[in-house]
Amino acid sequence: MVGEDEALYVATEFHRWGKNNHRSWLHVFYNAERGANAFDRFTRELIGYRDELLSGKPVEDHEESYQRYLVVRDTPKRGLKVDFNEEEIRKRRKRHSGFFCILSNKVKTPEEALEIYRRKDVVENCFDDLKNHLDMKRLRVHSASAMDGRLFLQFLALVYVSAIRAVTQADEKLRYMTVREVMEEMETLARIKYSSRYGQVFTETTPIQRQIMDAFAIELPA
Repeated sequence: MVGEDEALYVATEFHRWGKNNHRSWLHVFYNAERGANAFDRFTRELIGYRDELLSGKPVEDHEESYQRYLVVRDTPKRGLKVDFNEEEIRKRRKRHSGFFCILSNKVKTPEEALEIYRRKDVVENCFDDLKNHLDMKRLRVHSASAMDGRLFLQFLALVYVSAIRAVTQADEKLRYMTVREVMEEMETLARIKYSSRYGQVFTETTPIQRQIMDAFAIELPA
């Protein structure tokens, strides 16, 4: 079991590779949900291949798939007829649908290998945040000190972004919202300050804003 809602089958095999017979461990995983999605995706591809041939608009890059997964007959009486090569389709699905592999020369257990592999998503998300959300594609600075300051501020911003993502993903109602969506949702919440006895008031909060504030344990003053 991975988390609360993901079940995987796994087999681990000790494997020698390379000219020097280096030691490694091959972890083969099967995910039934991923297999079902791959099954449907491949079915859509097959239908697309068939329709391309029947419409007389074949795609050159799909020629290998036509030959392997389709049976094409063109007769003077019946014209063009395209059927599926069921045997090859079954082979493809049995071999690929739902499977993924991790090969390591160090990690012996599948649990640790999967954890390390999925941890890279965190690193990739951080780089994506830096480039796309935090405007780090180009530094646009003209001195070393300015670059150091820019990098430090970006690091602090990345800490905040990572913390926001961690909180939202742990919340059942907010887990499908991106960090940008959370921030944009909260942008409309404003504090209005009065010089009179009213002091300050906040604009009316929406239901989703209240959910966000509950997740972050934020309580606005009455």
